[in-house]
Amino acid sequence: MGNNNVAFGARKIGTTNIQAKINNTWKEIPVSIVRLNPQSNKGDLFALEDVTRLWSGKNLSVEIEGQSKNFNIPVFALTTQNKNFQNINPKKILGMLTTNKFKSNTEDSAEIFKIGVNPQFAYAQNKNKRDIKHIGMALIKKFVDLIDKRTNVQSVSATAKEPSEAKFLQKVNMKEKNSNFKYKNFEIQKENFDEFAN
Repeated sequence: MGNNNVAFGARKIGTTNIQAKINNTWKEIPVSIVRLNPQSNKGDLFALEDVTRLWSGKNLSVEIEGQSKNFNIPVFALTTQNKNFQNINPKKILGMLTTNKFKSNTEDSAEIFKIGVNPQFAYAQNKNKRDIKHIGMALIKKFVDLIDKRTNVQSVSATAKEPSEAKFLQKVNMKEKNSNFKYKNFEIQKENFDEFAN
């Protein structure tokens, strides 16, 4: 951690569970959370570009790709891939999250910029037809869990620019704070990380 920016080491940084419909029954399946580094890994760059193409530019995929390529900000992805994380398969990426370059060893804050879910499994687009659900929720909860266990970050925040974003953040139990007429701001404090992630 020479540059004091978040760096969890291994490309796979954790596992969590999501709901998948198997034989018409919802069951928990394990998925991996990985850190993508498109500035230093061309494979990750190509994976982000392919996700944008596969998602037809929807669900913030263009914005997530652009933020990462242009500003070199961290990207975390939820994937059904369970090995060979040096070669990320874009077809297996279920959701992505971008955040600021928070410092992990000081009392810093993490801000979630964008959360995108594969349109095939997104609530807004395929509420009744999808066979995988809770991707965004699993992604944000696992992110907070990793922050809690591996950093000295004191809060995680997110800004909702659309009513659907605000509804999602309320659904995952982030607390509204300092909102204005244009945007709604949400936050979770360190003392609530553990409860939030479970």
